[in-house]
Amino acid sequence: MSQQPYDSSIKAIFKEDAPGIVPLLLEGAIFIDELDIEVLRPPMRADRAFRIIYKGKSHAFQLEFQTNEDEEIEYRVLVYHTVLLKDYRLPVISMIIYLFKSNVVESPFREMSGDENLLTFHYRVVRLWTLDARQYVQAQEICMYTLLPAMKNADAQVLLQAIDGLVERFKENETKLAQRLLWLSTFLRRSDMVALEDKQRVEERLDTFEQLLEQDEFVRKQRALGEEAGEVKEARRILVRVVNRRFPSLSELVQQRAAHTTRVETLHEAIDSIIDAPDEAAARFILNFLSAS
Repeated sequence: MSQQPYDSSIKAIFKEDAPGIVPLLLEGAIFIDELDIEVLRPPMRADRAFRIIYKGKSHAFQLEFQTNEDEEIEYRVLVYHTVLLKDYRLPVISMIIYLFKSNVVESPFREMSGDENLLTFHYRVVRLWTLDARQYVQAQEICMYTLLPAMKNADAQVLLQAIDGLVERFKENETKLAQRLLWLSTFLRRSDMVALEDKQRVEERLDTFEQLLEQDEFVRKQRALGEEAGEVKEARRILVRVVNRRFPSLSELVQQRAAHTTRVETLHEAIDSIIDAPDEAAARFILNFLSAS
C-alpha cells in the first residue's frame, strides 16, 4: 500500500499497538516481537511482519494493508511470503487488511498449468468495514480505537466514547494521545462508514484537541510527511502527463517508473529531462534510470 496519509498512519498504528491488535486479528496468536524487514529492499518488503506463537509454534505473521482495489496484490504478498520464509525459516501466515470498501481478492491464489495445479497459496483477508466498532469499545480494546471509523456501527456515540477512552488511557502521555487522535482523525476523514452528521460531531470533539496536536512534534512530522506525499503524487501526475503527450508509446513504462519513485526532487528532474529529451530513445533511457535512482 503506497497511499498517504493512510500508509504512514496504519504502519505507525501497528508499530505502536501490534501486541494488542495481532491477537484480535488472528485468534490464538501470541505476539512476540516485530521482525526486521528494513534490511529487505523496498519492492520485496512487506508492510509489517511479526514473530508470533500460533498453535504452540513460532510463526512469522505478515500483514499487507490495502486502501483500494489492486489486482496485483496477490503476487506481491506471495513474494513477501516467500522472502520471509527464506530469511526466517518459519511458517508464514499472510494477511491482507482492506482499510476501506473495495473489491477484494479471495484466497487461495492458484498457479495453474492447464489442469495441473503448480502452486496453491493460502492467505487471510480482513475487511475493516465488516468489523463491529461497538464490540471493540464495549470490550475496551483501546488498541483498535484508531481504526474504528473504518468499521460498521461507528456512530458518534461509539466514536466519542472511544475518544474519551483514549484520553483516559493516555492522560499521562500527551505524545501518545496526540498520535492516536491524529490516526483516528485521519481514518474519520476518509471513512464512508460514519454518517455525515455523526462525523461532524466527532470532528467538533477532535477540534478541542487542536492545540495539543499543533504542539506535538510527532504530529507535526506526520503532517509534514502528508504534505510531502502530496507533492510526490502531483509530481508523478505531471511526469506521466508530459510523457504521454510527448512519447505516448512510453505510457506504460512511465506509469511503472513513477509509481516506484518517492523523491519529489528526482521526479522534478525527470520532468525537466523528458521535456528536453530529443527523441523516444532518450526518454526511455531517462525513465529506466529513474527506476534505479
